[in-house]
Amino acid sequence: MTWATWRQHRMSIILTLGAIALLTGAALLAGLVVRRSDQPLPYGTFFGCVPGGGSTQCWAESTLTFVTLLTVLLPILLGLLVGVTVFSRDIERGTHVLGLSQSVSRARWYWTRVLVVFVPVTVAMTVLGAVLDWTRSPGGGTQHPYLSGGSYSFYSPLSFPLFQSTGLVAGAYTFLALILGSGVALLLRNTIGAMVVTLIAMSVLLVGFQFGARPHYAAVTVRAQPLGWSGGYVAYSDSQFVGAYDAADDPRSWQLDSNYVDADGNAVPIDYSHCATVYEENWQQRPEETFAEYETRQDAIESQQQLRYTECLRAQGADHFEVRYHPVGLLRRFQVTEAALALALSALLFVPSLWALRRLRP
Repeated sequence: MTWATWRQHRMSIILTLGAIALLTGAALLAGLVVRRSDQPLPYGTFFGCVPGGGSTQCWAESTLTFVTLLTVLLPILLGLLVGVTVFSRDIERGTHVLGLSQSVSRARWYWTRVLVVFVPVTVAMTVLGAVLDWTRSPGGGTQHPYLSGGSYSFYSPLSFPLFQSTGLVAGAYTFLALILGSGVALLLRNTIGAMVVTLIAMSVLLVGFQFGARPHYAAVTVRAQPLGWSGGYVAYSDSQFVGAYDAADDPRSWQLDSNYVDADGNAVPIDYSHCATVYEENWQQRPEETFAEYETRQDAIESQQQLRYTECLRAQGADHFEVRYHPVGLLRRFQVTEAALALALSALLFVPSLWALRRLRP
C-alpha cells in the first residue's frame, strides 16, 4: 500500500519537497551573507537593489523577506494543493473504488496517505522554519542579523511574520492545513469546494492564533511610566503610539497595548487637543545671552511645558502610562505552546475525517 501511494502521488511529493528545498537553500545562502553584516536592514526589497554599493547584502535581505513571507503563506497553499487533492482527486475520478474494494481497510488507506504524503512535507517545512530561525540568530556583526529586531527594528519575533515562519510553528501549521484540507475533501467530495472552505477555515485559524490565542500564552508584563514627557513614552494620539525604549528594554518584545490609565488601571481616553503645547515665540537664543544662559532658559521653558502637559493629562483622569507586552524571552515557550495547540487541533480534525471516510462508498 505504501509503494502504491508513493507511485500515485510521487509527482506532488517531489514537486512540493523540491520547492521547499529551493526556499530552504535560498534562505541558507542569504543567511550566510546577512549574518556577516554589521548593520543588516530589517526588511529588504528587490526594487532597491542596484549593482555595487552593497548590492549582495541587499539581495540577501530581499531574499529573506521573500522567503519569510512565502513561508507564512505556504501552509495554506499546501493545504489547498496537497491536502485537498490527495483525496479529492481520487474521489472525483472514482479511482478510490479500486483501493477500497481490495483487501485494504479504510483506515490503512487513509493513514498511508498521511504517512507517505503529509509527514515528509511537514518535516520539510519544519526544516525551512528552522533555517529561517537561524538567520535571525546573532551572527558575527555588531547588530542582531536580519529580522531579529535590532535597536533599529520593532518587528517582534513573537508576532507576524516572524513567529509564523519559525521551525516548530511552520511545521505544525503545515500539518494542520494538510489534515484540514484532506478532511474537508472527504466531507465535500469536491475539489473546488474543498479548496474554498480550506482557504477560509485556515485563514481564520491563523488569525485566531495571532490575535486570540497567542497573547494569552503567558501573563502579560505591565510596565508603568509616570505622566509627562520624560517618562520614556510619548502618546501622540489615541491610535498611534511611539515608544522610546531605554537601555533596559528590548525592542524585540511584543507590545500588546499601551494606554494612559487611572489609579485602578482602567484605560483613560485622552483628548490631546486640550493638551496642545504652546510654543514660546522667542525660542531662539537672544543676542545678549550666553549659550549657558540660553540652555538654562530653554530647560525652564521645557519644564513649564511638561508641567502643563502633565496637569492636562491628570485633569482628564490619567494617573500614569502603561505598556503591556510579552518579553522576547518567552519565544521558545510560545513556539512550543502554539505548535502543541496546532497539533492538538489536527488530532481533533481526524475525527470528522475518519467519520467521512466511513461514509465513503466504494
